Amino acid sequence: MSPDELTGRALARMVDISAVQAQHGRADVEALARHALEGDFVAAHVLPSWLPVLRPLVAGSTTNAGSPVGFPSGGSATPIKVAEAGWLIEAGVQEMDVVMNIGLVRSGELAAAGRDVAAVLSAVGGAVPVKVILEVGLLDEGQLRDAARAALDAGATSLKTGTGWQGVATTPRHVEIMRAAAGPGPEIKASGGVRSLEQIRALIAAGATRFGINTAVAVRLVAEAGA
Repeated sequence: MSPDELTGRALARMVDISAVQAQHGRADVEALARHALEGDFVAAHVLPSWLPVLRPLVAGSTTNAGSPVGFPSGGSATPIKVAEAGWLIEAGVQEMDVVMNIGLVRSGELAAAGRDVAAVLSAVGGAVPVKVILEVGLLDEGQLRDAARAALDAGATSLKTGTGWQGVATTPRHVEIMRAAAGPGPEIKASGGVRSLEQIRALIAAGATRFGINTAVAVRLVAEAGA
């Protein structure tokens, strides 16, 4: 999509909204589902324990129920990530995020980081789309490039810039590095600090194809795009 073609409907179908902070409870999940359905957002994400609550609330809609693996640190042991992914599949998840082991990336242990991702992807077996979170705020440009390549070599077809827990805004430069590593095919989701249509247009121009945006901000931006 060209940044100039951004309409409210088109933006909503590129945006995930979420309730994935530690304090989010049942009322937050129910409110998330309402916003997702009213705005026709492409997906709503919750922490794994809340997926059984979210899933029936969005059943039969065009909004996917999503949830993360190894969130937010990425440092869970690989067998735990594999088990969590399997549990989410059984619970009816429709798309999934997995946080790459950032400590391994920063240590230069890219093969190990790639094996961790590959194990989760193998456990999912293509049953649902999986986005690999690279956490750009904790990586320098070289590390980000290496992380993207390691994830792609492990079989990833979708990359995500961050968890939103680091307080670092995704920039067009982050997306450019990831797009250069990925080539034209894989999805790249920009998540973290996206607050304006100007940012969204710049991120699309850099190669982003999807966004994770704070729910209240997402509702506002879709309205602005529609106007």
